[in-house]
Amino acid sequence: MLSVFPEILFLSPLAPFLIRLALGGVFAYAAWTHMKTTDSLPRSFSVIEGVVAILLVAGAWTQPAALGALLVIAAHLATPQLRTVSQGTALLALVMSASLLVTGAGAFAFDLPL
Repeated sequence: MLSVFPEILFLSPLAPFLIRLALGGVFAYAAWTHMKTTDSLPRSFSVIEGVVAILLVAGAWTQPAALGALLVIAAHLATPQLRTVSQGTALLALVMSASLLVTGAGAFAFDLPL
């Protein structure tokens, strides 16, 4: 693989780790926002979002959590009352979830590398 800076390729496992933290933060924010509402649909989504956030930050079952994140983000995009962040942020979170689904957990995770 050609790289401009081949000396720093040893840091490549940190990329999925940073993606996991950022995506976990987005889901934790969404869960916190939905928990404060009185409607039943956003409150039920807050439980799912909270579980996904915990799994992503901890690095446990990362690929199933990323698949769940894809489904939740698709619901956010389809139902505007569930959206707690802008549509651009939701689309970026969709891409981040797809990336984690393909690449795995990265460094500092409880998942075993395959």
